[in-house]
Amino acid sequence: MGKRRKNIPEEPKVETRKQTRVRLSVQRRNRRITMIVGGVLALALILVIVGIISEMVIKPNSVLARVEGRPIVTRDFWERTRLRQGELQSQLQQYQIFSAQFGDQNIFASQIAQIQATLSSPLSLGTQVLNQMIDEQVIRIRAEELGITVTDAEVDEALREEIARGQGAVTVPQATATAEAGAEATATALLFTPTPTVAVTETETITDTDAVLGTGEPATPEPPTILTDELYQQGLATLSDTLRQRSGISLDGYREIIRTQLLAEKLQEQIGAEQVAATEEQIEVRHILIRFDETAGIAPGEEITETEEITPDAEIAPDEEITEGEDATDEPVAETETESETLTDTEPVTETVTLTVTNPLTGTEVVTSTETVTDTETLTDTETETVADDEPVAESEVVTDTETTVDPAVISDESRDEAAALALAQELRERILAGEDFAQLAAIYSEDPGSGMDGGNLGWVGRGAFVPEFEEAAFALPIGEISQPVRSQFGYHLIEVLNRDENRPKDENQLRQERAQAFNNWLQEQILSLNIERPTDLPSRLPAGL
Repeated sequence: MGKRRKNIPEEPKVETRKQTRVRLSVQRRNRRITMIVGGVLALALILVIVGIISEMVIKPNSVLARVEGRPIVTRDFWERTRLRQGELQSQLQQYQIFSAQFGDQNIFASQIAQIQATLSSPLSLGTQVLNQMIDEQVIRIRAEELGITVTDAEVDEALREEIARGQGAVTVPQATATAEAGAEATATALLFTPTPTVAVTETETITDTDAVLGTGEPATPEPPTILTDELYQQGLATLSDTLRQRSGISLDGYREIIRTQLLAEKLQEQIGAEQVAATEEQIEVRHILIRFDETAGIAPGEEITETEEITPDAEIAPDEEITEGEDATDEPVAETETESETLTDTEPVTETVTLTVTNPLTGTEVVTSTETVTDTETLTDTETETVADDEPVAESEVVTDTETTVDPAVISDESRDEAAALALAQELRERILAGEDFAQLAAIYSEDPGSGMDGGNLGWVGRGAFVPEFEEAAFALPIGEISQPVRSQFGYHLIEVLNRDENRPKDENQLRQERAQAFNNWLQEQILSLNIERPTDLPSRLPAGL
């Protein structure tokens, strides 16, 4: 057998100088690459972290605007913008549903277009919200100065009312107030309404569902749903979830929004009461309007605004007409010919005409006789004439309320010039002074459709309801005196003031509108007087995802 070879360890190779230099060079290059890559990764990580911190912490908590040094924080702006976006989307859906139900999109077209325009422009939406938040900050500042506060209990009650509306219910205070108002109204009605008796024969049986007329007992309405604590808590939970999903606003944050709204209401009430009086000088006035061709008496350069009104509820347009059967209280009316021929001063008449006596207050016309009228015949003041086409009229014929009687002196404004209108107005004034009834003449001659059929009565009105010429003459006129003809762009007016009250209470709707307008004007003045800092880069400060 052969001898085993012993494992003799190899002697380590000795690294040459060249090899050492190469190895060290590679190591240095690898370290540099590692450091560069690590630095880039670290820098990218830092940038990501900074971006996250900026978007999640720094930017939301940054100041977007200031009002007298008080900040409006970006996070609050984002939440309010998303909340407003959700509200507009809900309104848009409601309008679209209404439009589909009514089958006429034109009814809600303007509202739908306006909401869609706002929703399609994030900058427009953000600007609206920022302006509102600035207004609210101004309201808080001025409310503090005036000592106006809103308690937590008031906020809670307003929140309960909002939740009740959403569930078709009422709160306990609302139900109590409604019941008290109903009881008071019933008691008042019973004081002034007689209670007739109802005779019931032996064979008649009145069930619980029979409606007995004339008993004086009001119908019992169905009681409203009262918001219980259980319903309130359910509604509160729903509201909280909706706010969080829609905008991220907490329930406490929403309470502060309600608080500011209540502050605005209290501030508006106080400012409105200070700047707008609850009473004013008012007159009860009536008039007769005689119109003429609008182009006949216009001086060069003078303009006539056809849409301007002389009464609070009647618009007079020079060429508007109402046909037979239309309600004169709904639309402006102009004297028109309907199956009849209007007699002029120079037109010879040989046709058979019907002389009628007219009750100007009821509009009922009773035919008294028929005869042939020539161009030399004159009708009396209380007679009117209608030219029949070919059909004879029996003496017993009664003209219905919807037919129009044309007086020979009442000439359409399309053919009457200003001189003729002035002459007729002066003639009517002389007739009134001679003892004829103003209301009867107004019903026959006045071309104001809003008041003519009511004897020319315009009711109680304050200053600002009429065009300047009419107002100046009316408020300067003593009670019971008939004015000289007063010219306006609508024609000539004969005016009589029936009553005057220096401190007559304003209409509730009018007073509410005037005080709301006064508050808005006051608020704009406050905004201009305060130091307000607005962002110059609002587009970049808008919330993402609008």
